[in-house]
Amino acid sequence: MSEPVPTPETWERSPATAAPPPALVVPAPPTIRVRHLWHRFANRDVLRDVTFDVGAGEIFGFIGPNGAGKTTTIRVMATLLEPMAGRVEIDGIDVTLDPEAVRKVIGYMPDHAGVYDRITVREYLEFFADSFRVPSISVVDAVLELTDLGKLQDRLVAEMSKGMKQRLQLARILLHDPKVLILDEPASDLDPRARIEIRDLLLELRGLGKTIFLSSHILTELSDVCTSIGILERGRLVVAGPIHEISARLEAIRAAEAHGHAPPPRYVPPGVRALVPTPAAQGAPASPEIAGAPQAAPAASAPVPATDPSAPAAPPQPHVPAPVPPAPSVRRVKLRVLGNPEAAAYFLRGGPGIVEVSVLGGVVHVGYQGTETKIAEMVTHLVHRNIGIVGVEPERNELERIFLEVTRGDVQ
Repeated sequence: MSEPVPTPETWERSPATAAPPPALVVPAPPTIRVRHLWHRFANRDVLRDVTFDVGAGEIFGFIGPNGAGKTTTIRVMATLLEPMAGRVEIDGIDVTLDPEAVRKVIGYMPDHAGVYDRITVREYLEFFADSFRVPSISVVDAVLELTDLGKLQDRLVAEMSKGMKQRLQLARILLHDPKVLILDEPASDLDPRARIEIRDLLLELRGLGKTIFLSSHILTELSDVCTSIGILERGRLVVAGPIHEISARLEAIRAAEAHGHAPPPRYVPPGVRALVPTPAAQGAPASPEIAGAPQAAPAASAPVPATDPSAPAAPPQPHVPAPVPPAPSVRRVKLRVLGNPEAAAYFLRGGPGIVEVSVLGGVVHVGYQGTETKIAEMVTHLVHRNIGIVGVEPERNELERIFLEVTRGDVQ
């Protein structure tokens, strides 16, 4: 008896040719994990239930005014201070249970760290390489090259500028090749050139796979480097997450307030603070609350009185028009062009999605509605009209807007 000829249906069901099931994608655990962190000095709580995560390879900006609790959080992460409550893990290691193991995977640079002035740059790094028990002294040469200090290796530390000393501090914490860098105000008191050099070095270190936790109260030095942020005020974490997600959430809240209702809740891990508007009472602005927290039960509605036939009829209510949806948000970009920028502005004005075009200092400033695809359309439009584009730069005011919108300016 001959074997049955397989049909296309049986061929597709054959185990030998069936497509494998899709692989289950498991998200990588956070490199830094902070849960319900509390700390107190005397009778004042400087940290109050702080919770956030920092993923591998991120540059996380920890933002807040002076006295908000940033340095206290960093000292706990660096195993220099034990929390009164809560848990902090670095690369899966609890900072309280095994501080020695944590110190092997972190590089900590405090604010205004001192240096030994009467030795050379190379002697300084060789001393700390020996203190860190680095197996090969050749690592000093690699660190000197990475931080661009090779030409200064024979100079006394006392003769170096503030910016070069900060760069030397970064070189010191890189000697044992840490996985996580914890930096407290690394660009404080630096001149503009030194700030730019430190910023470029941080981006290079991230490219090498380092996770960087960066504390600062200067927003301009964070907007170009950070992938995620956390904003601290009066010891409480107001919001944390990727900058674009926070910005989108704020826009959703503004749109919901314009319609008189709250946006649908978004899933947030337990304990993580997120922007969730509370019901505004008598026009009071919404405030950030913990997502998923139990809300008070609504008050019971008052009983409706029976209608009295002898009572005069209620006057007709005026027609209330439906609320007008808010206009889409306007995004802005700066275009640097070859030739006459006024000609580029002329070709862009009146285009689809273009809200405003102006020329300031030889740079074309464009306000538009839409996604990044609109930027690509603008560039293509100008190139087809023989206008060369030499630079495209989104305006970097997003972080400042977020900070001003979610904080209140309170101090402890």
